[in-house]
Amino acid sequence: MSRPAIKQSKDAWKGMAFLAPALLFITALTIYPLFYSLWASFTDLRLTSPVWRYVGFETYWLSLTNDIFRHSLVVTAFFLVTAVSLEFLVGFALALSFRQMRGQHPIMRALLMLPVMATPVSVGLIWKLMLNSDFGIIVHAGSVLGLGDVHWLSDTMMAVVSIIVMDVWQWTPFMFLILLAGLEGLPADLFEAAEIDGAKRRHVLFGITLPLMAPIIAVALVFRLMFAIATFDSVFVLTKGGPALSTDLITLFIQREGLMNLNVASASAASFLVLIIAFVVIRVLFKKGFAGAH
Repeated sequence: MSRPAIKQSKDAWKGMAFLAPALLFITALTIYPLFYSLWASFTDLRLTSPVWRYVGFETYWLSLTNDIFRHSLVVTAFFLVTAVSLEFLVGFALALSFRQMRGQHPIMRALLMLPVMATPVSVGLIWKLMLNSDFGIIVHAGSVLGLGDVHWLSDTMMAVVSIIVMDVWQWTPFMFLILLAGLEGLPADLFEAAEIDGAKRRHVLFGITLPLMAPIIAVALVFRLMFAIATFDSVFVLTKGGPALSTDLITLFIQREGLMNLNVASASAASFLVLIIAFVVIRVLFKKGFAGAH
């Protein structure tokens, strides 16, 4: 073997040695739990019993026929559609307004990103304090404005509104940042030509901006959906899924099944069912988003 080949082989082994700790870390914390969960979903494994048996797709069927699981799916779907839609609309409106500023107010852009930087637990605690029926600032503001005593966290409908408002407050800046980057990357000559031709703003928006932004919008929605499906910490701190399971997201159901009921098989099956649903929705969004660009 020639010297260059020997040196290249040694460099490759050195590279593998440096990568080994990271690979072991990823395997221990991601790959192994994933395959273990997949295996557990085809069993009746419970942490309360050392005996388990292979049951095939029976656990999946039990999850699909579980009324609480289906209720959690409905709550999650409503939460995702409402929250992500509002985040997109508000984020897109902000992105359009900031694009008109032509690089002005950089401090305002930085301030808008502060909610995203907050941890979900701290966000849940802050909103729990603000919505407290005894001393919450939002409840007090509502009373001053003549709205009366609104029971944000004890009323089933208002609790759903609360988690949606909290999520919109925290994640709209994320949507705004992606959409603003997309808008600033659009070719300026098309908009100049439309302005010279006397096109109205709504025609420019629906005829030029939105078709060109379709792939960016698809990416923004997909990324936000992936994060939103995993929403747990903030909602758990704020409502714990109550009252009467009105805010019982699918992540709360999985946590309850796995860590409280110790039903590992049910929690694993529910997780993979959600994964399949999410994959289908994301694939459809990508297909429609990129198809709209042509």
